[in-house]
Amino acid sequence: MTRTKVEPLKRSRAKAMRQEQTPADKNWAEADRIRDELLEQGIQLKDGKNPETGKRITTWEVKR
Repeated sequence: MTRTKVEPLKRSRAKAMRQEQTPADKNWAEADRIRDELLEQGIQLKDGKNPETGKRITTWEVKR
């Protein structure tokens, strides 16, 4: 799996979980589906916060 394939899926997942949305408007099922799809392909997403801005960030790594 290449960066060019992971990044669009990561952005789609972020869109489903946008911070400015109310919890009821977030599409957690879609976000989980994308995470699972990537994990099946050996990509693990890691959610966290930027220590300087406090904004949500998602990084990824190849799992073996």
